[in-house]
Amino acid sequence: MPADYSDPSAFRRDGVTRRQFLVGFSSAGLLAVLVACSPAAQPAPTTASKATEAPKPAATSAPAAAATQAPKPATQAPAVTAAPAATAKKGGTITLARTARITNFNPLYSARGHFALPRPMYNALVRLDQNLQPKPDLAESWQLSPDGLTMALKLRQGVKFHSGRDFTSEDVRITWQWACDAQNAAMLRTVFLFIKDVKTPDKYSVELKFDRPCPMVYDALDALWVLDKTKIDALPNTDAGTGPYMVEKYVPPDEVYCTRFPDYWDKGKPYIDKYVLKSIPDESALSLNLESKALDGIWAPPYQDVARLKTQPGYVVNPGLAVPSNFVVMTKVTVKPFDNKKVRQAINHCIDRERIVKTVTMGLTEPTWLHWTKGSWAYFPDMEGRYKYDLEKAKQLLAEAGYANGFETTMTLSKQVNPPQFGIGQIVQGDLAKVGIKAKIEDVESTLYTKRIQGGEYEMAVNNYGRINRDPSTMMNGNPHFRVKSEAGSHLGYENAEYVAWRDEAATITDQEKRKALFRKIQEFLLEESFMMPVTWNQSFWIYRDYVKDLTFNSEWSPYVGDAWLDK
Repeated sequence: MPADYSDPSAFRRDGVTRRQFLVGFSSAGLLAVLVACSPAAQPAPTTASKATEAPKPAATSAPAAAATQAPKPATQAPAVTAAPAATAKKGGTITLARTARITNFNPLYSARGHFALPRPMYNALVRLDQNLQPKPDLAESWQLSPDGLTMALKLRQGVKFHSGRDFTSEDVRITWQWACDAQNAAMLRTVFLFIKDVKTPDKYSVELKFDRPCPMVYDALDALWVLDKTKIDALPNTDAGTGPYMVEKYVPPDEVYCTRFPDYWDKGKPYIDKYVLKSIPDESALSLNLESKALDGIWAPPYQDVARLKTQPGYVVNPGLAVPSNFVVMTKVTVKPFDNKKVRQAINHCIDRERIVKTVTMGLTEPTWLHWTKGSWAYFPDMEGRYKYDLEKAKQLLAEAGYANGFETTMTLSKQVNPPQFGIGQIVQGDLAKVGIKAKIEDVESTLYTKRIQGGEYEMAVNNYGRINRDPSTMMNGNPHFRVKSEAGSHLGYENAEYVAWRDEAATITDQEKRKALFRKIQEFLLEESFMMPVTWNQSFWIYRDYVKDLTFNSEWSPYVGDAWLDK
């Protein structure tokens, strides 16, 4: 059995108490909750049996189409999915591949190389559609209380886990407890901790309790993949889900073979009999295997292969949803000489972003200096270009910091985790050498890289962080990059009380203009301190054969193969 999570208050002691929610929630703020997060004047929840129009975004000054704007809940939950075309065929095997190793089946371990794994095997309470609007999954309907502090969800009945057990509200409670436990490597743990408690009034009802309004709630529900409470201990070697596919065989660390779940709740699905996910650590071999028809689809191939195959017949090149991730150069601020802000700023001036975009991402992305991308209401275009490529300015800053002759360091990256990291590292390495900084590139395999980054075992690193297409607070609370030294999971080593206050206030208010002002302060702080320097978007692509139909992806690129079928 897993660790005993039957007493939520006992297990939450080192989590929620760490988070300092701000006081003074005014009546104006309460009104904003009702506008942005609750059903409009509908006291009782409704069911998913009738289709309605998609929920409209919150009424704020931000553009209605902003990808990261917190969505309104549905007063009536829309239908789960539209059926694929009548020509859908049943049967066959779909084989997908990526470079990262398959290390476990924990769906809440949301490191980048793991993104391609969970969705075929798991369901969440709510799923966000292609426009990041909430739709039913294991929850059929939901209702937020007028004060914004309780969300009641009605669960889908008749759902079975792959073990044969019935899915109930107790599984939701146990999953939430498990996801909030630091030892279980849930990347969004801090987001889940905004939920104060999970109540289970009956087998198919759940109540989420909050200390403060939570604009991130739909991101949290979309990422809380529900686990079979009796199978959590088996996660390293098999799944514990309710999804359309269940693990049949695992050949660690490179292959997993899944078969369709005959008792899947969405009757008639999945259409494809077998789902295979493979790891091919050599990124150049991904496209070769696709072109030889050994694979049906690949994730995150080299950009030159994306540019080449997008012009050839027989392939679909799919960028997924709005850009979910950024490439960054990071420095550990507790290690000399990176404890000196002028050194970090000098490095920022040494990053030739234009060249990186031209030669590494093949013009498929854009240079950026900012931590949120276009489309987010936390993106401030007037702040772009703060650190132009300027080696003379870099030399001046190094001299002012006492390092006129440069220094030696190591730059950690992993081509296996994300192939463009290597090209970015090479360009940065060459330009650092021009100002006297000798940076040795250390290219490590994916498992070791993740361990080193999460453990803060680096001096410089080329990295990427995700969830920039979600609510800005979800990104900040769902990435350890944005946690200060005193907080669990932090690895960059910085500390700033004012920054923490801005970040935490933005996560617990619903006034859009106030949130936007706070995020502008946060962006200014990140630019000034330059310990984490955005370079360009991490726009990964799926490429698959054109006989693969109705293959869709969530906001982290995890493929949903429940609706997919093969036209061959």
